Amino acid sequence: FYYFQAGATTGQDKLFIDTDKESLRIRIAMIFNKVIDDNQLDLSFQLKKSQAGKKLIENRNRVNFDDKLFKFYSYRVFDTRYLYSENKFLWRSVEELQKQFIRKNMALVMTKSLSTLFFRHIFITENIGDYSFISDKTREVNYYFPFNLYESINKKPIFKSQARLDLASVQKELDEYSEDKKSNIKTEIIQKLSDVYKKRITPEDVFYYIYAVLYSPIYRKKYNEFLKIDFPRIPFAKNAELFMKLVKLGEELINLHLLKSEKLENLSAKFPITGDSRVKKRQYDEKSGRIYINNTQYFEGVAPEIWNYYIGGYQILDKWLKDRIDKVLSAEDVNHFLKVITALKLTVEPQKEIDKLYPEVEKNL
Repeated sequence: FYYFQAGATTGQDKLFIDTDKESLRIRIAMIFNKVIDDNQLDLSFQLKKSQAGKKLIENRNRVNFDDKLFKFYSYRVFDTRYLYSENKFLWRSVEELQKQFIRKNMALVMTKSLSTLFFRHIFITENIGDYSFISDKTREVNYYFPFNLYESINKKPIFKSQARLDLASVQKELDEYSEDKKSNIKTEIIQKLSDVYKKRITPEDVFYYIYAVLYSPIYRKKYNEFLKIDFPRIPFAKNAELFMKLVKLGEELINLHLLKSEKLENLSAKFPITGDSRVKKRQYDEKSGRIYINNTQYFEGVAPEIWNYYIGGYQILDKWLKDRIDKVLSAEDVNHFLKVITALKLTVEPQKEIDKLYPEVEKNL
């Protein structure tokens, strides 16, 4: 990859991030409300206790509210929220990384070092994301490797007489979205593989192949000690047939993890009992395959290996529910969680298929 960068850190997650856009909008409006002084704002959000809060107070009168700064934000695995992405407020802003998601994109997210015992630190996103997206453990910095790079902005005016025609705002939007795009995967890698395989290899192929290899349990176990201290190194298959088989499996995993796979139309779990759907606990019963969220309601059809499935530093199903303790799950939330359960279940089979193929990759290395 030509470019990668660590994720964002707000320093004030409870202020700048929310699952509900309107709730977030109300909080952000308080920042820009001139009637509310710094002390009142501090009383509401305890800003002066942190350097991030002090940065907000220092800059709140230097910028204006901008509705376009509400962005989808990959906060945790399978947990997309809303972020108000004003860089002058965020403790660790990532302007260059944000630019890569102005238009359609995706990124691999992985770590360079581990403080946990085992490598399982690889996931995919289509949004700007958090510093702790796949892990919040010490030393496990989350790095984003975009698929596309959006570089120079063409600011050549398209509309003449903008002021007279009131088209300045339209020009501004065109400037924002008329960016040159290129693959973030190095050209020499694409060319070398195309030469070796004697067929055209695309950046998408390499992207999917990398994902497949990093989801191989054999690869993870063999290189676990190395993966604790550096980015993964990817061995490439010696022939096109093997390469393309792994490409296909990597693409399948990515579609599952983005919750875009057609296979997710057939959910493997259920939420059968009606009630207030308030999450009061997250209790797994292995015998029945149920996850109880309160005394009467549960998700069922969850095998132990799915309940215990980790991505990065998170036990996925437990983490998602933990972050919603005392909250009421909407119908959309329930359906999302059922899709996540199904996606994890469907992840296991491609991993087995990858492991059937992966030993052949390492022959004659």
